Amino acid sequence: MSHITRVKFTIKETGDGVPYLHMEALDDIPNFPAEPPAFDLPPGTNMAKAREIAEYLNQNLAGFRPEPSRKTYGFQPMR
Repeated sequence: MSHITRVKFTIKETGDGVPYLHMEALDDIPNFPAEPPAFDLPPGTNMAKAREIAEYLNQNLAGFRPEPSRKTYGFQPMR
């Protein structure tokens, strides 16, 4: 079974003022990293564009699965 968490994207800045996306888990699930994932944006992305990207992801992603999901149909490999 693959666990799933709701997520929230926020924007952060590096020490050099470069924006990046920070992903927070909203549910407690096994195997989620202690330090949430961060996503680098293309060079030249400003804070306004980073905020727009974070808002888009928050509106269009329902959840995150830190483990690969398995097919729910057909034959499953034996463990």
